[in-house]
Amino acid sequence: MSDDVKQKVYDKARSLGANLVNCCSVCAWEEVPIQEPEFWPKNIWPWAESVIVLGIPLFAPMIDTTPSMVYQELYDTSNRVLDEMAYRLTSYLVTELGSRAVFFPRDCYYGIDDLVADPRAAFSHVLAGHYSGMGTIGDSHNLITAEFGPRLRMVSIITDLPIEPDPMLEKNLCIHCKKCLRACPTHCFAEDGGPVYAMDKVTCTKYHVQLKNEHHWPCGICMDVCPVGQDLKPYRKQPRITDDGITHCQRFGSHPASE
Repeated sequence: MSDDVKQKVYDKARSLGANLVNCCSVCAWEEVPIQEPEFWPKNIWPWAESVIVLGIPLFAPMIDTTPSMVYQELYDTSNRVLDEMAYRLTSYLVTELGSRAVFFPRDCYYGIDDLVADPRAAFSHVLAGHYSGMGTIGDSHNLITAEFGPRLRMVSIITDLPIEPDPMLEKNLCIHCKKCLRACPTHCFAEDGGPVYAMDKVTCTKYHVQLKNEHHWPCGICMDVCPVGQDLKPYRKQPRITDDGITHCQRFGSHPASE
């Protein structure tokens, strides 16, 4: 696959609104195994050669209001943007470049309630972002990027184009500051000597179900407190939001958690 074709794909992705675009080979799942083989792209679509990962930011001053409708609307909007970008890029790969291609939707589950019994989605965009060099997996199990820290959403396109992979990052971007460990409202993280915190995903998921029933989900605290990311630079000299502002956004537009 020529560099020219890769550039065309990346240019198209950026023209559709992707802020970050990276690519990895489907062989990465086997070469650096983290998930069981049933999750490997090649074992789902045998013709697959490459995974293209698209990322867009979540804006820190809006995440600061969590749990609120302000953050929920940001989350929902990013989902719509990602799915449309993925559809249009997949269409470009199929109709313009003549490749086989599909995309995994940004969440890969029907609803948060469905994850309580088995908190695993059909595909992990975090792993795809890790394998593609977009970022590294942090203690909070989020993908940490240099540009946005963990404050981003991703979607992945699988294609039979043998696109030259971007290198995985050698330096871990997580600084192990323990802020996510201390701030988590469910205390679902624990230090166990592993490369990232042990995570009680069921407890985390049940909390999200509670927030959903209160009409202001997801949580996002672990993303909010993470100090990594160039996106925070404009806010270094003053608070991103006032305490009264947080109270205001949490009070109006959804069912208060205290009721």
